[in-house]
Amino acid sequence: MSGEINVLGIDETLDYVLKNGSSVARFGDGEIDIISGRSIPYQDYDVELGVEFWSILENKSDERLVVCMPDVFTGLDRYNKFARDFWKVHLDRYKEIYENINWMRWYGSTFISRPYIDLEDKSHSERYFEHLKRLWNHRDILIVEGDTSKSVVGNDLFDNANSIARIICPSKNAYFFLEEIETAIRMYGDNKIVLVMLGPAAKLIAYHLSSENRQIIDIGNIDSEYEWSKMGAKPKVKMPYKHTAEFNYSDDHLDIEDLNYRSQIVYTVDNFPKISVIIYFDGDTSKLDNVLLSVSEQSYTNIEIVVIINDTSYETMKICEQMSLQDNRLDFT
Repeated sequence: MSGEINVLGIDETLDYVLKNGSSVARFGDGEIDIISGRSIPYQDYDVELGVEFWSILENKSDERLVVCMPDVFTGLDRYNKFARDFWKVHLDRYKEIYENINWMRWYGSTFISRPYIDLEDKSHSERYFEHLKRLWNHRDILIVEGDTSKSVVGNDLFDNANSIARIICPSKNAYFFLEEIETAIRMYGDNKIVLVMLGPAAKLIAYHLSSENRQIIDIGNIDSEYEWSKMGAKPKVKMPYKHTAEFNYSDDHLDIEDLNYRSQIVYTVDNFPKISVIIYFDGDTSKLDNVLLSVSEQSYTNIEIVVIINDTSYETMKICEQMSLQDNRLDFT
């Protein structure tokens, strides 16, 4: 391979990102698959995507954007047998691509978001997670994720954040919606740390928007890693109600209603049409609560709910205010 490949450790990478407020774009095996001309389970190959990956990969890491690579080029001893075998095959298959990379001075570690399941010695994992949590400590978070991800639903990974808002995107081929996703981040991401969990598209989002004085962290499969660490898993365990890393062909998620999750959704990027539900209210306050709750609990998420009120009584306005706090898709006029 041309040049020396210097990949920082997880702690060194996080220290640099914390010190400088850097954005992060992480490259793993999937991105190299795409560069080679292959599709992967959640993103079809696109020639322009491959070209952009080359540009990012050969971009010098700095205070604005840290480009990350796997720390597998100088040894695999820290990984378990499954991971060692995987990376040996991968490095041999793509040897020519790696030899043609114009290696920069240094890279961050791709595994800031994979600090548990593949490690042989997992005794440091808790420290890695605590280190990572400092990125969003007492900050407002904007999560940009696929529609089956439901990141941190059921765990406490982001409990130290001030608030969470979400942009929900297609779980597959998010790259084809890139312009709309980036526009939505500009609309809802001011003064927030933006955590992107969208596979290959996340790298481009970090690369494009880091120049706009935004901190975009391509954080990948951190939710699955955290769940596995909490249960002490050794093999990868599938979560029944949300996407699990490496279970890319499994779509049989249980539909568990979570009102807190739904209330955090500020925008939906979807290849399904947006539906407007218009409710005209004129009178019986006792029925208003049930009507609003019924519409809010619909499983179809790409909706806006417009409530036209011809009653400005205190009780009516109190119900409307409480419901709007629970579901930001509600608009009262």
